[in-house]
Order: sequence, then C-alpha cells, then structure tokens
Amino acid sequence: MKKTAQNQTILKNILVLSLFLGICFLKFAKSTLAQNILGLSAVPPRLEISVEPGEYVTKEIKVTNNSDTERIINTKIVDFIVVDQKGTPIEMDSKEMDNRWSASQWIQTSDPYFKLKPQETKAFTLTVIVPENARPGGHYAMVLHNPSNEVVLSETGSAIEANVGTLVYITVPGEIKQQASVDYMNRPPFSEYGPIDFETSISNLSDVHIKPIGSIEIKNWLGGKTAVLNYNENNSNIFPSTSHIFKNTLDKKWLFGRYQASLNATYGTNGIPLTAHVYFWVLPYKLILLIATIIILVILIIKLSHKKNNKQNKKIIDQLEQELEKLKNKYKD
Repeated sequence: MKKTAQNQTILKNILVLSLFLGICFLKFAKSTLAQNILGLSAVPPRLEISVEPGEYVTKEIKVTNNSDTERIINTKIVDFIVVDQKGTPIEMDSKEMDNRWSASQWIQTSDPYFKLKPQETKAFTLTVIVPENARPGGHYAMVLHNPSNEVVLSETGSAIEANVGTLVYITVPGEIKQQASVDYMNRPPFSEYGPIDFETSISNLSDVHIKPIGSIEIKNWLGGKTAVLNYNENNSNIFPSTSHIFKNTLDKKWLFGRYQASLNATYGTNGIPLTAHVYFWVLPYKLILLIATIIILVILIIKLSHKKNNKQNKKIIDQLEQELEKLKNKYKD
C-alpha cells in the first residue's frame, strides 16, 4: 500500500511539472511567434515637430522588413492618448478623441500601401498640414504600419493586429500654458546596504507635452557629494493632463549615515524648475553589531590575560577565544 501511494505521489508530481513546463513553452512560443510575425521596424519611432497655423512641413519616415518573407504593408494614421504612468500610447478612434489633442486629420503619407521584400527598407514622405484655426499647444497622432492579414494571439487567446509605427508630436506655437509639478519622490527611508532605488512621479498640467531633464544629487550627512544620477535618461515625454513615473538607482553598496537626495530638473521652453528633496538612512547594523561584539571580546581577553594565573580566568579566556574564532569564521566574508 505504501509503495502504491508513493507511486501515485510521484506520478502526480510529474504531471504537475509537465503541465507547468507546457504552459511556459506555450507562453514562450506565443511571444516568439509575435516577434516572428511582426518583423518590421520604423525609423524614427518618435517624431517631434513644430508647425505654425496654416503652414505645413514634410518629414521622411523609413520602414524596414526584417523578416525573410515579403510583406504587403498598409499604413494608417490614428489618434492616440496616454492614460498610464509609463507613457504607453493607446490608439483612439478620431470620433472618440478630444479635438484638443487630435492630429490624425492633419497628416498625409505619400504611399499608404506598398510591398517590402525581405530585408528591404522603404522611405516615404510624411506631410503635416496644420489648419489656420489650430489651437496652440500639443497635438498627437500615430503612423501605423500593419502587414495585411497578419495577426498574433494575445495572452488571453484573442487576435490582435501586429504593427509598428511612429508617434508624431506636433506643437502649434502660440500662447501655451506650461505647468508641471512633482507628485512625490519615493525611496526606502532605511536600508542596511545599497543600492537605493528612487521613484519620482511628475504631473503635466500644460497644453503641450514636456520632457523633464536634470539630475538627482545625493549628499552625505557632512554635505559631501556622494553621487549625481541622470534624470530621464530615456528622454521620455509626459503627455498633457497625465503623470509619468521616473526611476533612478544609486548603485553603491557601501553607504553609511543619513543622506539627502535632491531632484533638480527643468522643463518647457523657458527651463521651468522642478525640485524635490528626500532623506534616507543607510546603516549596516549587522556589521556594526559584529564589530562591536569582536571589540568587546578582545577587551575582555586582554583584561583577563593579566590575571591568567587564576585557573578560572584562564578557562574564561579560552572560551572567549573560541567564541571570537567562531565569529571570524561565520562572518569572514
């Protein structure tokens, strides 16, 4: 009976492991399938231009077929919005999009339907025509390149279109409101060792997208400069009426005491300042306790060594030396 129960347990574990590996394989295969089916790249991935009302501008965009299969590409212009704190663009129907930010109706392409041979690159012209009554500020659209009849499966099993494209940020000059604020600057208030992670959220209350630039300066408790971290290294834009989270890391292990982290950034055409300050402690308390214990043991050994004629003291010294040796072996790293 025991052997039968053991066999059933083993069989059950094998089935569970097989199911887990099967799920992992399907997820990996699905991800690989999406990449293989797509096989396209667009340059530039983001285009920022300024156009006066009633004027137009032309730019060049390139699409490359990185796959080994000929592709028939359909190009379309759509509006988009950003609703999360990571800056993820979401395609919107022009009827649903607030005309305040919409720009899809302003953009034309020279060749909306074309073929691409394997490893071929095609350049075409993008023309932006701004109406005379266009409102000053930011207007946004996406130029999407979709392989005809190509779809991939999402994680839920539903079909989604596979496409790549270029985000188009258009600024119409004029009286533009530029305002932003730091929502918060988070860090662990107490750590034993580094690295230390920082997370800063900035809200854009402007009529146009902004790109904060600057640094986070770290100072120790004596006012000395410990490090300077580059802020917004990815050159991320913040869409109007949204917030964006920026992450930085102080990549140092050995730190001690109280530190100040100061955000010094600017945004907008006039370099409007964005500032924030936080404090944090780094104390390797386990190491401190170890050193304190060793010091106490050494002091006791030295004091008792002066009285080694006493057998009792000699026994205590031997015990202390053994404890000291154990501590050395335990924490030798």
